[in-house]
Amino acid sequence: MENIRPTFLTVLCILTFIGSGWSIYSGISNYYTADVAAGLVNEQFEKVQEELDNQEGAESFGKLFQSIGESMSPEKIKNNGIATAITSIITLIGAILMWGLRKTGFYVYVVGALAAIIAPVTIFGGFAGAVASGGAAFAGILFIILYALNLKHLR
Repeated sequence: MENIRPTFLTVLCILTFIGSGWSIYSGISNYYTADVAAGLVNEQFEKVQEELDNQEGAESFGKLFQSIGESMSPEKIKNNGIATAITSIITLIGAILMWGLRKTGFYVYVVGALAAIIAPVTIFGGFAGAVASGGAAFAGILFIILYALNLKHLR
């Protein structure tokens, strides 16, 4: 008897194909535009810093914004772009394997999703890293749970 891929698993895989493909493109794009992005981010943080300097009691916010701005160097943005592309390739491979009903695809996907959560925290550190990994954490954990519901269909 041949295993048939359930519709729910098919939809999850297609969403992963789209999301991972987009993230691969974004990671590569971020790598090549890191210098411009870092300049724009730092320019905006300087404007915010000036506004906060004029506000009473805003010193703690100013320090927070300063630390975020300092963590957005071109090198860190490039490293994050590389990490995004690599972790997205891993999740894409996992989804392709699960499309073929292979259970190893689930574990490959989990590795990619967890690496996507850990990488920004490691690269940027502190608050900026936590914010950068927030979206990856939400989507990654949600999809891990949804894929886990389909483990019984994988061999």
